[in-house]
Amino acid sequence: MKRLKRLSMLLIVLMLFVATACSNSDSAGKDDEGEKSDDKKNVEIKFWTISLSPTFDDYINGLIDQFEEQNPGVTVVWEDIPYDTVEQKTLTAAASGQLADVMNLNTDYLKKLAAVGAVMDLTEKAADVKADYFEGVWKAGMLEDKVYALPWYLSNSGLLYNKELLAEAGFDHPPATEEEAWEMSEVLYEKLGVYGNTVSDIHLYLPLNGMPLVSEDLKSAAVNTPEVVEVFKEFKERFDKGLIPKELLLKQAQPNEWYAQEKIAWWGTGPQLYRQVKDLSPEVYDKSDAAPAILGSKGVSHVAIMNIAVAAKSKAPDEAVAFAKFVTNAESQLAFSKIVSILPSVKEAAEDEFFTQGADSEDPSEKGKYFAAKQLEHSEDMFAPVENISEINKTINEEFHKVLLENKDPQKAVEDAEAKINELLKAK
Repeated sequence: MKRLKRLSMLLIVLMLFVATACSNSDSAGKDDEGEKSDDKKNVEIKFWTISLSPTFDDYINGLIDQFEEQNPGVTVVWEDIPYDTVEQKTLTAAASGQLADVMNLNTDYLKKLAAVGAVMDLTEKAADVKADYFEGVWKAGMLEDKVYALPWYLSNSGLLYNKELLAEAGFDHPPATEEEAWEMSEVLYEKLGVYGNTVSDIHLYLPLNGMPLVSEDLKSAAVNTPEVVEVFKEFKERFDKGLIPKELLLKQAQPNEWYAQEKIAWWGTGPQLYRQVKDLSPEVYDKSDAAPAILGSKGVSHVAIMNIAVAAKSKAPDEAVAFAKFVTNAESQLAFSKIVSILPSVKEAAEDEFFTQGADSEDPSEKGKYFAAKQLEHSEDMFAPVENISEINKTINEEFHKVLLENKDPQKAVEDAEAKINELLKAK
C-alpha cells in the first residue's frame, strides 16, 4: 500500500504537467566545496520540490545529509510545495527575486521562468555533466539554444497488450509502429468488435510523426501543412468507421478499465500503471505481456520530465549548482528509482541491473520497466521549448476534436490552430 501511495504521488505530479556517476559527482563536490570550505562556511541554500513530502521525506533528507557531509559549511533548507500552489509561488517569487536557490520544476514552469531570466543559464556550468544524461532528455532543459536545468526523474510509456485477443484476430505480435497499429486495429474491430489504438489528443502524435507544432526558430506555428491536414482527415475517417471510441476520446471512460474489460486489445501507458489491470482483473493481467511503445515515423518516444534548476539570483551559485548535480547524479537517481516507479535521466543509473533484470520476466510490469529504461536511448520531450507550450497543445487538440466531433473542415481547423498558436507565440 505504501508503494502504491508513493507511485500515485509522483504520477499525479508527472501526469498533470505529465548526471554524473556517483564517483564523479562526489569527487566534484569534494573538490569544489570541501577544499574551499574555509571560505564557504555557513552557506545556506534553499531547495524546493513539488509534492514529494511527506511520502519521500526519508529520501530527500538523506540526500541533504549526504551533501552536507561532503560539503562542510553548507546547509540545505528544504521546502516542499503542494502541486496546486507551485505555479503561484514560483512566479510570485520570481517577480520578487525570492526563488529558492535550487528548484524542482516541470518543463512548462521551467520555460516560463527561463523566459523571464529567473533561472540560471547552466550551459557552461553544467557542460561537464552533459554527456552523463540521455541526449533527448537533456534537451528538455533548454530554451532556444541555452540550458536552464538538469533533468531529474522521468516517466514514459510502453505497451501492455492482450496476447489472447491478438491471437484471436490472427496476430502473433503486438504493433510496433503507428501504421501497423491502425492496420491491426481495423482487423480487431471487424473480427472481434474490440478496439486497438485509441486516441484522445493529437499534440504528441504530430511531432512524433515529424510534424512539429512550432517552427524551428520557435517564432511561428508550423501546423498549417498538407501533412497535418491529411492526418486530421485520416483520423476523421477512422472515427467515422467506429475505430476510435468516443468515450475515450472525450475522456468519459478510463483506458485501464476498458483494457481490464477486454474492450481494447492494448493500452499505451507507463509500466508503473500496468498493475492497475491486475487489481481490476487478474485474469486479463495473466493474458497480458509488455512491449516497447508504439513508434511514430520519427522513431522516438515521448518522455515526461521533472527538472532541477538554479535561481539566477542565488547568493550561493556555486553551492547551488553543485547540489543540483548531486541530486541528479547516478547514485542519487538510482536510489530514488528503487523506492518509486520512476526512470532516471542518467545513463549509468538506467543501465543498472535493477532495470535490465526485467528483460526476460514473465511479469508485464517488470518487463515493461526494462523496456521503459531501454527506450530512453531514443526518448525525447516532444514539447517545443517555448514557455506557453501548454496553451499551444490545448489549441491543436481543440481543433482536432472539432474535426472529429463537429465535422469541422480539416483545412479550416488547421488554419484556425495556426492563427491561435501565432498569437500565443507573439504574446510570450
